[in-house]
Amino acid sequence: MKFAFAVLIAFALSCSVGEAKTFTKCELVKALYNRGISKKLLPDWACLVQWESSYGTTATHNTDGSTDYGILQINNAYWCDSHYGSNLCNIPCQNLLTDDISEDIKCAKMVYSHHGFNAWYGWVDNCRGKALPDIRECF
Repeated sequence: MKFAFAVLIAFALSCSVGEAKTFTKCELVKALYNRGISKKLLPDWACLVQWESSYGTTATHNTDGSTDYGILQINNAYWCDSHYGSNLCNIPCQNLLTDDISEDIKCAKMVYSHHGFNAWYGWVDNCRGKALPDIRECF
């Protein structure tokens, strides 16, 4: 019985790990560009993601009672629905934890349109006014 339970747990963990993706810098940059992010801003976005989620799609961070979700660290206090706060992007927060980052990008563009990069402390603390990642090799 214990063996069967251990096998079941191992299988469940392997399935959840299979859904996690860590993008390379160039994979991310191309995904952002293909979804309408201007080439000029791509180094800022790459830096933001590097510091916010380390390019991982399943990243979550809990701060001040709210949670940031996904590769672009969208906060549930305002932007996605987790039964905590507003849902201005009109998406469930869990949708931001998948390998398909199109909803993440769409929502992040909305966040950016309201607050610029200042909405992300990872960008404010580590990217603003500093050397940004070189993305030339991505194109």
